[in-house]
Amino acid sequence: MDLKRIKYFTEVARLKSFSKAAKVLYVSQTAVSQQIAVLEKEVGVELLIRDKKKVQLTSAGNVFLLEANRLIRQYENAVIKAKEAAYGLDGMIKIGFFSMFDRDVIAPALADFHLKYPKVKLNIVQCSYKDMRSNLLNGTIDIGFSFHMESDEIEELGIYQTYPQLCVNRNHRLADKTLIEPKDLEGEHVISYIKNKEQSDYYEAHRTKASSEVQTDVSLLVENMDDAVMLVNINAGIAFLPKITDFINPDKVVFIDQEIQKVPFDVNAYWIKANQNPVLQLFLNVLSEK
Repeated sequence: MDLKRIKYFTEVARLKSFSKAAKVLYVSQTAVSQQIAVLEKEVGVELLIRDKKKVQLTSAGNVFLLEANRLIRQYENAVIKAKEAAYGLDGMIKIGFFSMFDRDVIAPALADFHLKYPKVKLNIVQCSYKDMRSNLLNGTIDIGFSFHMESDEIEELGIYQTYPQLCVNRNHRLADKTLIEPKDLEGEHVISYIKNKEQSDYYEAHRTKASSEVQTDVSLLVENMDDAVMLVNINAGIAFLPKITDFINPDKVVFIDQEIQKVPFDVNAYWIKANQNPVLQLFLNVLSEK
């Protein structure tokens, strides 16, 4: 069934006239009559009662008109949604985060993006360092936030850089200090991250002499900051972390300035060059503005 014929029918039914409908549709009256005749043949019943003064709907025509108007609205909505999807105004973007610190930093951009594009769904995925690249390459996520990643297939946008402080439990012996020195950490359980080769090389390139000389217990290994904070919360160890404000309970955790570990936390956005999701570019624009 041709949507054009249905449109002709609804205009004739609205105006109760073939000639008036022809003027609105910018076609001849003969063309309108022919299309309505074909439509009635397709449907198998008479839809309009024609006389010299006006056109009336049959009982079948009244029922058909309701469904015809619904069909036209559905078609128009489908066109709008298709255009919105093509330009990234509708759809979904899958975002990978490594830790709560990433979310803390990116939260304002996420809020701005949602205000600008409320129809776009934000799908948040938690990723480890290990999984971030594979999730990008296999399309599990459109964009990921991580500290350091290298690949010829991946683009990068610098988002934020900060330096770590020492994160300790409020009841820890170091909690009242204002500055941590190497000697303060002797014998402490320091929580560290499982690193791939890229992160290990980056870490070693920024390590200071002071951090190399400190004798600590580094047997506590975690995959992300969330786990490190959990261990600090139960006073199982201490950790070098960027100061996180929105996801930390200040009654349980303290951040202290330190002169030992000067490895910067670089939060970068990564996405594959071949990504065809139109929403991605809109999201990158918001990130760049922020």
